[in-house]
This record gives sequence, structure tokens and C-alpha cells, in this order.
Amino acid sequence: MIPMPKILWVALPLLLALALLVLHWLHGRAPARQAVNIWASLLLLGYLATTAGLGIYWVANQQLPVFDWHYLFGYATLLLVALHLVFNLPRVWRHFRRAERPVRPAPARPGWVSRRGLLGTIGLVAASGAAFLLGRQRGRQDAATALPAAAGIAAPAQMPLAAVERFHALSSHSRAGVLAGAPGVAWGPAPPPFKTYPVLPRQALPAPGTARDSRIGLAALADLLWHSVGVTAVRAGLHLRASPSSGALFSTELYVAARAVPGLAAGLWHYDARSHALDRLRALAPDDPAFDTPAGDAWRDAPALVVATAVFRRTGHKYRDRAYRYLLADLGHALENLQVAGAALGLHTRLFTAFDEAGLARSLGVDEAEEGVLALVGLRLGLPPEAPAIAAAPTWLPAPPLADTAAALGVTAAIHAATSLRATAAPVPASAVQPAAVAPPQSAIALPAVAALAPDWLRLIAARRSVRRYAATPLPLPTLSAVLARMTAAHGTRLSAALRIDLVALAVDGLAPGAYRHDPARQALLPRRIALPPAALRDAARAAALDQDVVGDAAVVFVLSADRATLAADPLGPGRGYRHALLEAGRLGERVYLEAQARGLGACGVGAFYDDEAAALVALDPARQWVLHFAALGLRG
Repeated sequence: MIPMPKILWVALPLLLALALLVLHWLHGRAPARQAVNIWASLLLLGYLATTAGLGIYWVANQQLPVFDWHYLFGYATLLLVALHLVFNLPRVWRHFRRAERPVRPAPARPGWVSRRGLLGTIGLVAASGAAFLLGRQRGRQDAATALPAAAGIAAPAQMPLAAVERFHALSSHSRAGVLAGAPGVAWGPAPPPFKTYPVLPRQALPAPGTARDSRIGLAALADLLWHSVGVTAVRAGLHLRASPSSGALFSTELYVAARAVPGLAAGLWHYDARSHALDRLRALAPDDPAFDTPAGDAWRDAPALVVATAVFRRTGHKYRDRAYRYLLADLGHALENLQVAGAALGLHTRLFTAFDEAGLARSLGVDEAEEGVLALVGLRLGLPPEAPAIAAAPTWLPAPPLADTAAALGVTAAIHAATSLRATAAPVPASAVQPAAVAPPQSAIALPAVAALAPDWLRLIAARRSVRRYAATPLPLPTLSAVLARMTAAHGTRLSAALRIDLVALAVDGLAPGAYRHDPARQALLPRRIALPPAALRDAARAAALDQDVVGDAAVVFVLSADRATLAADPLGPGRGYRHALLEAGRLGERVYLEAQARGLGACGVGAFYDDEAAALVALDPARQWVLHFAALGLRG
């Protein structure tokens, strides 16, 4: 089958009708106006049925995995409506002119006209009803049996791995699987974009950019929070943030456990990003076990801890079963900003891997079935050299499982339970997971060394924006090398060793178009797929990303994946390993954003793609590696 752009598929009936009209005209048999009117009406009915079917189905299904077909059919429908009105307005005018004259009995019409009209109406109603019922059946089923991991601590060691594999399969997109997937839940309307506590004591925060004294005071904490998730601009009523978010839904919420922060009373605080202020939830008990780190850890008495949560419905009401992937990647972006801002302010930050999310949720007073605790960050001035990069397993007893997870948010609640420490703290044995294939020796393409930049990172975070239009100018190879070096730089806590960086070079000076694996040890590229012609490669990249031009027009597309064997062998278990991999993918994506901003380039993270086509794009084996995230890069258009 010859591939065609989607706009040609949509316009094909119009083009065929136009060709037939021209053919008749060339043979001296130009059709009468009435004939053109009839054919335009038939085309209009066809486009109307398609538009109604697509729109009603996807609205009932509450998602748009191929989100631009609907409006393209809508444009074609508008064109046909305009043509139809041109032909019929005179008739309408004559009808109203005749209404001023004495009314005459209308002549009898042949019976077949009314029967055909009736059949056409019934057919249109039936098509719309079928689309609605199909979408409703796909989007409203009960989720009680969606995942095996709504279970709690009594589950066998392999249960989290099975839950992760099941969730990843159910939340994957594919052209063949558009009508298949996880039973859904009624997500309801979108919750408020900001969480507020109007009756609690409030602490106003200093304006961003006022903390430069390298100590953990109120100004430094304010800068840190603002540069993580703060509102950096308001456009057309949309509050843009310091870190990007899928669909601009911003599920992340930040809380602060202040122990010894000059200028701030000790206690638990919630950060109100819209007003840049802290709301005091309650006092912090000195013996609150939820805020303990493992015994003997040098960070046990950190002056402040930041707890990151996600309001599941903010993302889920739009992205449904894929929401957990998106909100973790979004949080990864924010956590990378937090670490970069902390370093710029002279603070040390540490992402804890072992923490009691259920205990933290209780301490914060949040409903864990609706707002899950996903990350814990420590803040201090000095980092002892003996502090490990990844904490050991916790010594406290795991909390009981989520209450009635299946009835809450379906697979989202189940996968959150599977990635929590309540499930298991035992990694899966290496023999239980198929190891990644050992690649044969390849000729590596050495990347040029480029000096690292030392810009004002706080200013760059504040100015960062997603760029979706790129110039056709190729990207210099040294610039690509600098971005890759930034992505793999050893700074901050490394949450996961499972991440792999592949890229699709679409327009890079000195590099043949193709797919490459980045080798950070040698700072080199290993060719993986370079047989496709450049135009075909660009079309394949665009198609894999649900036909988004932001990917098809970029100079480079980074494809971030996780090695499944490494993920499953995470010290805290495969469920936690899955969470860590998605957070790490978001952190790498934010490094692309910041390096692009520093070098005057444009970047955009993309979480919507066909998983199977994304793997094929960079020659990955889905049995061994899962694609988690895209990031587009290019010169600003």
C-alpha cells in the first residue's frame, strides 16, 4: 500500500469528484447545477457522517489518540457546506419570497423521495449511535480486573513485575489497538488546576530571583519551589509553569517539611504555585516516622524536605490509562529543575528512592487514591562524600494496600500501588527477565568535544518554553554532541540505570540521516537504522508520534527507552524501578530543554506515540526495551 499524507486521504473524495467534473466538462457534457448540487449533497452527507462518527466516538471515549483526523474532516465538511449553501441560497430566497404570496398546495412528490430521505436519516442516526456506543463501551467499563497489582504486601515477588508489564501493555498506543485496551473508569470533569487551602495560615514568599546568599532560608526555598513548578507566565488564561507538562495539565503538587529553615516556622507546608505562597498544614512532629530516612543516613536531619505528589485526575481526565506515564515524566522535568536550581543557589539536593509514600500521604492529609506521593527530596548545605547515590531498603513496616484501588481510578490506582513500597522491596531475579541482547561490535561515530556552558540556569528555567516549529536549517553536529553530553552528565541523584538514549537524526550537518544509539562511555553514536531514505525516515518519525509535526519537522528526535532487565532488577523492586525509569526519562527530557534554551535552540517533549512504531523507528526489541519518551530538537522556526 502506497503511503499518503492524511490530508490527501481526507481530500480524496473531493478530488475524485472534481476530476469527474473536469472530465465531463472536457467532453462537452458539463453537468447541470442540479446534478452538481445532488453530488455535493451526497459528499456532504458522507463527510458529515464521518465527522459525527469520529467526534462522537472519541468524545464518548474521552481521548483522542489520533487527534487531528477529526478536525481535518471538519474543514472538508465546512467547504462542502459552503458549496451547498451557494447552490441552495437562491432556492431559499425564492421560498421566502413566495411566502409573501398566497399559499398554494404543494405538488405531490414521488414516494421514493421520502423513503430515501427517511433511510438516509436512519442511517446517519444509526452511524452516530454506533460510534457513541462503541466509544462508551471502550471508555466506561469496570476496571476491577484490569491489573493483578491492586494487591498489597502479601503479593508474591513477581506480582509487581506482572502488574508493570500488564499496565505498560494496556497503556501503549498502536494503530491496530485503537479499539482495544484497558477497561476504563469515569474520570469525571477536570479538577481545579491549583490546589488551595483558603482557611489555613499563609506565608508569603519572596519574589523569585532574590536568593543569592547560598543558605537554606525562606528566599532560597521560594526560589527553589518557583523554579520547579512556579507560574512563569499567564497567556490567554493559561498559567504556564517553570517545567513542562503533558497537555498543560500540571498534576504535580509540592509540599515542604520545614525543620530548620530561617524565616519559616517548622511544620508541614503546601506550595500554592498560583499565588507563590506557602499554606501551613500543621506542625511537624519530631518523631513523625513518615519523614525518616533509612537509619544511619547522613541526610536524616536535613533542614527541609520537599514532597512531590500528583493529582491523578488532572492528567487522567484527558489521557486516561496513559496518565501515570505522563504525570511521572512531568514530575521528572520538575525534579530536574529543582536539582539544577538548587545547585545554582548553592544548595545540595538528594532524591530519596526509599520512602513510605502511604505514611507521607497520611501526614500531609491527602487522599492517596486521588493524589499519590511520588517523590521525596532532601535539602541541605553540605553533602557528605560517603552518602550513597541510592538509599537502601527502608526498615519500617510497609503500609497496608490502597483501599479499594480497583474502584478508584482503575489501572492508574493499581500501577501506583505496584510502584509503591507496600508491594514488595525485592528485586526480580535476573533469570526471571529476558536480558537485553548483546549488540555486535559496531563502528562508532565519535562526537566532537564541546565545552560545557555555564549560563544563568535560573534565568533559563524561567524563560523555558516548548517550541513546536523548527527551521529547515540542519543542526550542527557539535551542538548535538553538547546536548547529549548534558543529558548524560553525572550530576544529581541518578534514579535509574535502565535509561538508554537513541536518536533519529533528520537534519544534522556531518551525520547521515538515520537512527543511532548514544554510547555515553565513548561519547559516540552507534548506527542502528540508516537504510531508509531521508524523506521516508522523516515520515516514519512523524507517523510514530501520532502524526505530530513537532516530531516530523525537528532536526533530531531523541527516543528515550528503558532496558527491561535493568528496570526489573531495581534494588527496590520492579514496580519501583518502573517509576524510577519514567522519572528519569522526564529528567533527561528537561536537560534537553535547558541545554536547548542555553544554546538558542527549540525543544519539545512528546509523550504521545505509537509504542510499537517508536520501537521500530530506532530498531528496538520491545521484548527487551520499552520506549518511554520523545524529545524533539531543532533550530527555532
